[in-house]
Amino acid sequence: MKRSIKILLFLVCIIMLPNTLSASRITLQDEYDYLEELKEEKRKQETEKQMTEAEFNRVTNEIYQIGVDIERLNKEIKEAEEEIEKSEKEINIKKTEIDNILVFLQLSNGEKAYLEYIFEAKSFTDFIHRISIVEQISKYNKELIGILNDLIVQNNNLKKRNAENIKEQEAKKAEMKVKLASLGSKIDEIDAEGADLESQIEEQEKMIAFYEDNGCKRSDKTSTCVDQIPTATGFLRPLEKGVVTSEYYWRISPITGKLETHSGIDLGNSSPAEGTPIFPVAHGRIIAKIYRSSCGGNMLYIAHNINGKEYTSVYMHMLSFNESFKIGDIVKVSDQIGQMGGWSTSTSHGGYDGCTTGAHLHLTLATGHTTNHRASMFNPRDKIYFPNGFWYSRSW
Repeated sequence: MKRSIKILLFLVCIIMLPNTLSASRITLQDEYDYLEELKEEKRKQETEKQMTEAEFNRVTNEIYQIGVDIERLNKEIKEAEEEIEKSEKEINIKKTEIDNILVFLQLSNGEKAYLEYIFEAKSFTDFIHRISIVEQISKYNKELIGILNDLIVQNNNLKKRNAENIKEQEAKKAEMKVKLASLGSKIDEIDAEGADLESQIEEQEKMIAFYEDNGCKRSDKTSTCVDQIPTATGFLRPLEKGVVTSEYYWRISPITGKLETHSGIDLGNSSPAEGTPIFPVAHGRIIAKIYRSSCGGNMLYIAHNINGKEYTSVYMHMLSFNESFKIGDIVKVSDQIGQMGGWSTSTSHGGYDGCTTGAHLHLTLATGHTTNHRASMFNPRDKIYFPNGFWYSRSW
């Protein structure tokens, strides 16, 4: 029992331990290394997409073949039904013929037709011959009826067997359609993630270009090779008025209903909250702008220098950016950097952002100047005071 508890605690510690991969990117070369990591991840996604698409095509072809098989089985059932109908008609005809012949054989009923046919014989040989003919015809018709009855049984069995096969094929087809839908969703998910990676790669390349345009070499520190970010003494709230709607880290996801790690803190406002102005939590430099991410929507990254320490703030689910600011620009705490989104931008309301269900600002804080915020994120409450209920000032 104690061993199990230790293992559980060990696993929890591993889960809660921040990912240190590219957590501290100090030089421009570090930024290049992170760019290559993003590109490698993109290559892996493209390979996964190719494999998924191949499986999607295979399942599509299998569904088509099942449809062909079902059509063939239905045709065989129809042919069997036609054979049964034809056989039943022949049986009825033969039964009528036998009934007519039996009239001749039913001497005990006093019928004369049989006797008349027999006694019309010209000789004894003809007499024997006529009796034999009547018996042979009767026997032949009875045998034929037996054959036709067997054929009906065989066709009925074929119908039953084909109906069972069709049922199995329909079930398999339904199963394949579910799998196809799952593969389609996976392809869509890979496409969305790929688009996000493309956007991150593009923004990372823009950031690198900014540093290089300002004379930075790969061995230079990005925090010192360009004009210094104005130093701030602390953080402000990003909204003039707001309320905390979801806390940092462990929570039940409003999207999946499952336990997840939440990389920041969600901030709401009075309805209608969408369009609420957003401001930087401190003076800083814009280092990345992600457009229309499938999980985060429009995202802005700002690097800060707080009392000599480096931080990055991330703003997600934005309705729009203030496009007058570009990567590399210095923004002040009084500059409106965008507007709150999360409602019309959510996929649940016809938008593109699958990680929101309502209007709010997701705020993440991380140590260092980074666009890989999950590697060094921490609870924004550690640096910014958010009261219970609404606040009505950015300062505290």
